[in-house]
Order: sequence, then structure tokens, then C-alpha cells
Amino acid sequence: MHLKRKSYTLFWGWLLFFSGLTLIQAQHETPVASDSLNMLEAESHNPERPIEALKDVFGLGTISGHVRNYFMNTINQGALTDYYANAIGGAMRFKSHRIFGFEFGATGIFTYKLFSNDLNKEDPITGGIAEFEHQLFDVLDTDNFNDLDRLEELYVRYNFKHGYATYGRLAIEDSPLKNRSDGRMKPFAFNGLWLHYDLLEKHRFNLAWINRISPRSTVEWFDFKEGIGLFNQGFQPDGTEAEYHEHLESEGMAMLEYQTRISNFSLKVYQWYLHHISYSGWVGVEYENQRWNLGVQYVLQLPDSFQSTLDYEQRFVQPEERGQVISGQIRYRNPDWELRLAYTQALATGRFLFPRELGRDNFYTSVSRSRLDGFGDTGVLTLSGDHTLGIDHFSAGFDYTRTFGPEVDAFAFNKYNLDAYQQFNLRLHYALKGFFEGMHFEFLYVYRDNLNNSEPEVVFNRANLHQINFITNFEF
Repeated sequence: MHLKRKSYTLFWGWLLFFSGLTLIQAQHETPVASDSLNMLEAESHNPERPIEALKDVFGLGTISGHVRNYFMNTINQGALTDYYANAIGGAMRFKSHRIFGFEFGATGIFTYKLFSNDLNKEDPITGGIAEFEHQLFDVLDTDNFNDLDRLEELYVRYNFKHGYATYGRLAIEDSPLKNRSDGRMKPFAFNGLWLHYDLLEKHRFNLAWINRISPRSTVEWFDFKEGIGLFNQGFQPDGTEAEYHEHLESEGMAMLEYQTRISNFSLKVYQWYLHHISYSGWVGVEYENQRWNLGVQYVLQLPDSFQSTLDYEQRFVQPEERGQVISGQIRYRNPDWELRLAYTQALATGRFLFPRELGRDNFYTSVSRSRLDGFGDTGVLTLSGDHTLGIDHFSAGFDYTRTFGPEVDAFAFNKYNLDAYQQFNLRLHYALKGFFEGMHFEFLYVYRDNLNNSEPEVVFNRANLHQINFITNFEF
């Protein structure tokens, strides 16, 4: 632990030192994107400038980051225990100037608890403790509210004419299944190799190999074989509790992505291979004009043959399962508002399964606090809307989503033993301008209601609840 603290102290010390060099070189400074933590494209086009001394590699670099305050309050059904917490933290990122095509970067992130009620207080009816509020801190150490720093990025990148290659702890480009999902205090983080290539401007390729992960709401880094199964492992199709953590012997994940656009049509194709676990293929096609958007997504999943060599309860996916999902959307928008109607069907050929330690699924029906993972033979209907409230930096939105098919204790297509539910989200977003540009406020209200089963053990921290989220972000 002392070694870990010392390494972070050195990291922040060097980062502050580089900040001073940046100020000294103010006459050479380059602009910083306000949302640079996610703007990988902007980074890849950072122009080279003459280097006269080694210090210019740092002095001409850029420093960016964010400060975030997050208040969350979950109000459970009836006499079930309620929880609330407020976390504050931030991230600081250094990206060097480019020299001979090379650049490197590092990002540190930290979180502290400002206040909360007792998140480890057991509910007297179910015996459970807080769930969502712990996700603001460290879900793997529920007594840790202060030692919450993480070296999130430490990479070297080589830029060439039509792309770049990055190795280390890197900020990935989000994909529909593997993504950062920066909706708490710490996003999902990944270590590996990333290759990006643009061909003739209309064809984009990404190739990646990920061998280490630091899941959202955690502070440690894990080898791939250790990281899968850290969270709720759910149940097997026969109702047996799944116990695949540290049994999968997986060395990593490979991903191939292709995107293109022809006239009003766009195509996205992804292939993920989870070593020793599964293959997942994703195809998305969209048509879009000034007002309308029509889209369809299809996913097919096949198990790796290694799964059949494991004991039944140690498998991530059963050998006979063939997860399939079809999702469609119609969207209409004008300058002031947007409406979306979407439907997703997980077919009865197997459960849709993808490790929750790698991100969250992004189908057309996916909304905050609702995901498809673990379901088969299930339908999801979602109606969403967004409206600009008079000024372009103040907007409101809503989501209504309903699932069809899941039943408690029907495990064949229900990994996490959830009931069918309906959910309503209300979203508000306000961005400040002028002197306070970079600061914005987000409000998210969630109401989720089970449709069939309201037993305390079924709904606690899952359904029949209200949740209030208020987030303040300042990006620089």
C-alpha cells in the first residue's frame, strides 16, 4: 500500500512539474479541447512543431482534465432501507508534444467521499447493503471511501499518415459493448494495443487487443483472467449459481471494427473475440436525412469450445447457447426537439452475454439504469425524447422503457433473475457559458417498477425504487 501511495505521489509531482513547464512555454502553447478525455480524433491530428530541446516535448504538451461532484439518493420500496452519498473527485491528464510521430500521455483520477449515510448498514428485511451508492467509490472494497486514486492512462502512441497505434493504459474509442461508460466517478479502463486506420476518408478500421482491465467503480488493475466475474456472476440456465470467476483462463479480448458511410447510409461492423469465452459479431445499418433516422442492429454470439471443458457452474456461456439480438429504431428531430421509438428482441436461442466488467451494452433501447445483458427470449420497448429549452445549452429529456418476458426464477433466459419491469427517466442538462464555460450540471431521476413480483428480496436496490442523481462537471 505504501508503494502504491508513493507511486501516485510521484505521478502527481511530475504532472505538476510538467504544468510549470507548460506555463514557461506559454508563447508556444497549443489549444486544448474542452472534452479532451474523450476526443481521440482530435489527439490523433495534433500537428508536430519544431523541437529545440527535450523540455519542449513536455513544455509544448497539453494538460486537461475535469472535476466532478456526484450526489446520489436511492429510495427503496416501503420499509426497505434508503441510501445516499456524495462523492467528489477529478482527473488530470498530460499529453506530450509529438516528436517524430511519437507522443505519450498519462492520466490520474481520484475520488473522495464528502458525506453519506451508512452505506454498509444491512437492510433488516433483505440483509443487503447499498449498491448504486457504492458504485461512486470502490465496489470491491465497500469500506474504502478515501484511498480511491487510479493511474488510468499511461501510453505511448505512434502517429502515421492515416492513423495511429497506441500501447499501454489507453483511452479507447467506445464501441457498442466495450466502452468507458463514464457515468460514475471512474469509467471502465483498459490496457493493451490499439490500431486505428482511415482508408480513403470513408473507411475506418480499429483493431485492438486488451489484456488488462480496471472496471468502472474500482481502483485496481486486473489481468483479464482475474477481471472477468468480479461483479455479480448471476445464475446458470438451470438455476445453479454461476461461479466462473478465475476459472475461464482467458488471456484477453480482440476486437475488429469497420465503419463506412455511403450517401445517407452508414454501416458499422464489430467482431469481438473473448479468449476461451465467446465470439460476438455486431452489424448496424442506418439511414439518415435531415429529419429522419432509421436503424437496425443485429448481434450473434457463439461460445468458445473451451467452455465445454469446464464444469457446468464454471462456464460463462453454455455450449448450446447462441445469443441473438435484433434492435431497431425510428427517430425524428427538428432544431428544438427529438423523438425516438425503439424495440429490441433477444431471441430464444440463448442469453445475450457480455462481461459487465468491460462496459455496458448500447442497443437502441438502452437507457441509464437499464441493460439487456443476461436476457434471452425478451423484448424491450423504449420511447425517448429530448427538447432544447429556449437556449442551446439547456435541455431536457425523458426515457420510458418496458421489458416483456422475464420472470423471477425462470433462469433459462434470465441470468440475473430479474422480473419484467417498466422504467421512467427524466434528464436535465445545463451548460454554463462565458467565464464559467466548461462547467455543466446534469440531473437524472429514475423510477423503476416491477410488473409481476414485488417481494423485498427481488426489488431491493433493483426495482420499485426512485433514484435522484445530481452531477456537477467542470472540464478544462
